[in-house]
Amino acid sequence: MSSAAKKIIVLGGSGETGRRIVEHLAVRYPELCVASAARGAQPLPAGPGRRQTVQLDIGHRERALAALADYDLAILAMGPMHAYGTAPHRLCLEAGIDCIDINDCLTVADQVLALHETARAQGRAIFTGMGFTPGLSTVLLAQLAADAPAANGHYHIRACMGAAYGGGPSSPYAILSSFSNHIEVLEHGQRRTRETPWRDGLQRFQFPGLAKPVDTIPFSALETASLASGRSTLAGAVDSLDARYHIQYLSQGVARFLANRTLSASMRAWLAKRFHKSGQSMKRKKDADPDTVLWVYPDGAPERGLMVHGVLSSYDLTALMACAVADAWLAGELQDYCGTYAVDQLSHDTCRRLAGHLARRGITGKTADLPALRRQGLEFGWAQAFSGSDVAGLRHFGANWYTAAPAHPKMVPLQKRYLLESDIWAALRRRCKGPALLGFILSFLRRWHRHYQAFADLRAGAQGPLAHKWPAVTRDISMFTAGYSRARELLSQDEALRLYGRMFLETGRMEMRWLWPDPTVFDVFAQPWRAVCDYWLAFMAGCQELGVIRCTVEDDGRQIRCAITHCAYGQMFIRMGCPELPPLVRRMEHDALAYMAGRSGLAIDWVTANDGTATITLRASADD
Repeated sequence: MSSAAKKIIVLGGSGETGRRIVEHLAVRYPELCVASAARGAQPLPAGPGRRQTVQLDIGHRERALAALADYDLAILAMGPMHAYGTAPHRLCLEAGIDCIDINDCLTVADQVLALHETARAQGRAIFTGMGFTPGLSTVLLAQLAADAPAANGHYHIRACMGAAYGGGPSSPYAILSSFSNHIEVLEHGQRRTRETPWRDGLQRFQFPGLAKPVDTIPFSALETASLASGRSTLAGAVDSLDARYHIQYLSQGVARFLANRTLSASMRAWLAKRFHKSGQSMKRKKDADPDTVLWVYPDGAPERGLMVHGVLSSYDLTALMACAVADAWLAGELQDYCGTYAVDQLSHDTCRRLAGHLARRGITGKTADLPALRRQGLEFGWAQAFSGSDVAGLRHFGANWYTAAPAHPKMVPLQKRYLLESDIWAALRRRCKGPALLGFILSFLRRWHRHYQAFADLRAGAQGPLAHKWPAVTRDISMFTAGYSRARELLSQDEALRLYGRMFLETGRMEMRWLWPDPTVFDVFAQPWRAVCDYWLAFMAGCQELGVIRCTVEDDGRQIRCAITHCAYGQMFIRMGCPELPPLVRRMEHDALAYMAGRSGLAIDWVTANDGTATITLRASADD
């Protein structure tokens, strides 16, 4: 099915999720007509593709029907969903078009699933709950049930959302509706109402990137409605389901307090506005977390589960899931479906295809083995929102450590943790006990100041648009040389270099995993090895613009030869009497490139000299 002749309308297209859906579809399919529909006037979204805006109020039935009939597919992203019920779905059926919703309301889920026979009779399809959870969570659940099933059929969903995005005005309604002393659960394959297990021993959960376990809030998983419907393809495989979430700054105590109150409609609306206003304020806090984690696992074995983790919001993940369903629809992979379907009511092959479409948009699940993920440096996850075919659209393209923005609020705490847990710190503590350790720290701070002052000429001589970054560059290098040289005085040079180098490389691995894309992201490109090269060349160009390297590049399209002829880091290490350190920076970059290129078929020949210069050859491997 060619997208060139197709038209998609996104109801609620000006909202937090809707505008992301419009953007992702327009970028992926520049020939596709994508309309953003809202009740009020809205500016035309800028960017590639054939974008439109439509003023549409589903309360004006005749006008809404006339507008919808001009499109082939509707994506329902308006909220709060409880305020609309099945009205938009019924309008789509009457207009003769398929629709996808991102519904997160259990009552509405029941109502939409009840439209199955009506939709079948009209030869139309409704794909419901195609968002973050349900939706993406159900895809992970289906993958687990097929590939690593729980022996007892019990599964758990855990979600953790940072506060860096604030959220839209409709999101608090979903949060407030989850505060209840009774929730719907799946038990023994049946849907039942149970008292909310606020304190059942499972409320504390350790998410990646957090220093300690946090309290979670139990909620009624919308999968409960479809799994117990009698039409689920996971019937018999998923026997019980337990779902809980954590939102930064939102305590379980607040949820329990509000769960014990009977809220009128007006009070709920007032609280929703307060929650939204509070979210807009909290997203500006220095430690507001931009990460989101979604984790689905079999009973008693979180490490065997599947996890999606990245520096992106639940709105991004919701939008990308809806877009993945639209991808499948445009590819003709859903044309045999008539009726209403949640993810778990789709075939196994269709779920696999949805996972493939998500992967092509930067969203993949990995086995949730936290120690293994940490050894890979994936403290910030790997998922990222990507919908184009141009490598320049990837996050941090052309950026380096000093130009990538915004800085992650967990970066500095993680750097400190890596130091305090390192072998070099343990060795120094063995040598410096009690007051001696304090003396070591004070002497390090004094030396750091001296080394920083010694680089004053480099800061003064820095030129170009990035000259203002050199105080940060020289601060970091002087901190490294001061710490290493003091450690070298207490330990042998061989031991200091070995231990300090190990800490540097482990910390650098974590930092570069944040800076550069995960290897899976490059699978979307026709020539993954070439996409990796283009991304890396942009990084090198950014480093040269910053002035930390000078390099020459020869690129004939089949092979790239790069010579780093000057390394400012290496020269600063040597100036401060640490000539053994320059190769470490190149080794860190080499390791990061090898990881990023791990699935691409890129062959890397990398030779580093003692002063930090290097010769690098990149080409497609013989098997590619």
